[in-house]
Amino acid sequence: MPGFRVGAWCWIATGTGHTLGDLVLRVFPMDGDKAIDAAMRAHPFELFGLHRSYYQVTMGFSLVMGVCLVFVGVLLLHIHRITPRRSLRRAAVLGLGMSAVALTLSALFEPPPPIVLFSAACVAFALSAYGRRDTSEPVVRKVT
Repeated sequence: MPGFRVGAWCWIATGTGHTLGDLVLRVFPMDGDKAIDAAMRAHPFELFGLHRSYYQVTMGFSLVMGVCLVFVGVLLLHIHRITPRRSLRRAAVLGLGMSAVALTLSALFEPPPPIVLFSAACVAFALSAYGRRDTSEPVVRKVT
């Protein structure tokens, strides 16, 4: 079921692109972003005894989110590898559901790259779940 793997790789690509893009924008900020970053750095707060600025919290959350997207993709690839083909439909439906939620949020709040990648993930998982399926198990032959 290559569609399942394609959907998983869409998650990995989204997380990798997000994380790299975030780091590049932090190292080489645009002029408008410099003022926003300075304002967020200038507003610290304390939560559970930790002192953080809004910039630190936003940057940390963004990096964690990107890394988590990559990990979800890796977990989906692992699920594909360990799940028998005849049982993979349930996992593909799960991948489709997760991708649909991510697509909806991306369409509401994000720029085009995650919208395109989560759209592709939805199509890939839908084809894997509801397309023509090969339910036969691979033939394992004993070598003697």
